[in-house]
Amino acid sequence: MAALNRWIKAALGTQCRRHWMSTVSVDTRSEQVNARPFQEIPGPRGIYLWPYIGIMLHYKPFSPYTAETIHLLHREMHRKYGPIFKYRLDKISVQTSSPEDMETIFRNEGKFPYRPASDLDIVYAERNGHKMTLASLNGEEWYKVRTPANKRLMKADSAHHYLAPQNQVADEFVHILSTQKMDGEEMQDYFFRFAAESIGVVCFNARLGFLNKSGSDDAKAVEFLQATKDILVLLLHSFNGTSVLHKWFRNKTYRDYERAYNILKKNSAQHILRAKKAVEDKQRAGTLDPEEPNFLLSLTSENIMDERDICNITEGLYMAGTDSTARNLQVLFYNLAKNPDKQETLRREVLSVVGPDKPVDAQALSKMPYLKACLNESFRLYYPTPGGVMRILPTDVVLSGYKVPAGTPLLLSNLEACRHAGENPDRFIPERWMRTESGKRHDDIHSMVVLPFGFGPRNCIGRRFAVQEIYLATSKVLQKLKIDIDDSSRDTEFVYKLFVHPTTPIKFKFSKISTFN
Repeated sequence: MAALNRWIKAALGTQCRRHWMSTVSVDTRSEQVNARPFQEIPGPRGIYLWPYIGIMLHYKPFSPYTAETIHLLHREMHRKYGPIFKYRLDKISVQTSSPEDMETIFRNEGKFPYRPASDLDIVYAERNGHKMTLASLNGEEWYKVRTPANKRLMKADSAHHYLAPQNQVADEFVHILSTQKMDGEEMQDYFFRFAAESIGVVCFNARLGFLNKSGSDDAKAVEFLQATKDILVLLLHSFNGTSVLHKWFRNKTYRDYERAYNILKKNSAQHILRAKKAVEDKQRAGTLDPEEPNFLLSLTSENIMDERDICNITEGLYMAGTDSTARNLQVLFYNLAKNPDKQETLRREVLSVVGPDKPVDAQALSKMPYLKACLNESFRLYYPTPGGVMRILPTDVVLSGYKVPAGTPLLLSNLEACRHAGENPDRFIPERWMRTESGKRHDDIHSMVVLPFGFGPRNCIGRRFAVQEIYLATSKVLQKLKIDIDDSSRDTEFVYKLFVHPTTPIKFKFSKISTFN
């Protein structure tokens, strides 16, 4: 039942249907004429296509699967039906693991790529008179907010401006890992604290104090951090069906979400007021440089967005850069711990470029291809989400030889595509991503397979910062420490909540290494 509500709300709503019906235009390419009809796409039949009941039958108690093991359900359906199948969500939906299909989907998503919004975000905004977050906006309203944000967040060097303060955060993280004894749960919390602190210096141009976990913790920092965690947990309750009534009533999930998000907004507003004052002071002094690495200052200085838009962008970037970054960093460390030979290869690269003590700058990052290969391989082996993005297209398309009508929910099975990518796909082999002298990768993996941050105009707005934070933490740790894991964590299993999640906290072990100049 939980999975039913998760996918019904995530798949479609009346808002979605209004969007595509107003923009539909039929694709008349030649493959449309020769394509097989939609009805012939394989998938569950009979009662499994009934509204509401059909999706319920895929989950406990009718099957071994739950919302957290939805990736195993998808794996079984791909095994049974092939790379493309259709099944019942709120309406009949199509799921594909074909990279060629994914490319077709992104090529036809249009200027305003559509994805369903979080119903918890919608009702919170409506009940409090707020604008929806950037992640939940669609159409021209989304485009209006996203375009100015791209200028500050999507340039190739946009994250590099924040390397200096993020180096400091990473250094503190390494110090904590090397000096404090922690169990798996405490260490998992510090991964989250590191990610939140690191993205915080970008979003708010200030240190938030999340790494100061002691009896003298700042009360505001504690409140802010806990609100961040609460928002993510409550969103999960909305997605997986633990909470349904929040759409109509102010139930406990909604009340807790409203309280937590109000705390987030309060803190964001304080930082924005400070940034606006800094802009005014520099304008009076004639020293305002709109290109300086200060995200809030740059947004407020352009005078093209109102304060609510600025808050939405800032809050969205901050939330997107916490749990997802922390989980992906944990998984990368897990892969390096289980593959000490790869860890040593990466350590040698790091030490050869930055030595045992130097900060990691943009030039250094450009000289560490094996670091990037390790992260790509970690994404491939333990994909960050149970699938890829979801899109609803304004035009008919042909996927795997079948004609798919406009308005059909399309789900990308990147996790399944990753399971079959390259030679020995069950092994952690970063070398598959390294390029030969001719510029080709050792494994010819389709560019659509590993897309942890999506693709196209609606890709993750914080992806450059998330990747940079992972690069920094990994480089800094390997400069000083060896990553190992307790035997009890060596065969950790992973499920999916909002993101990939170990069934039990991973018990890492960090030990100091002897370095060389």
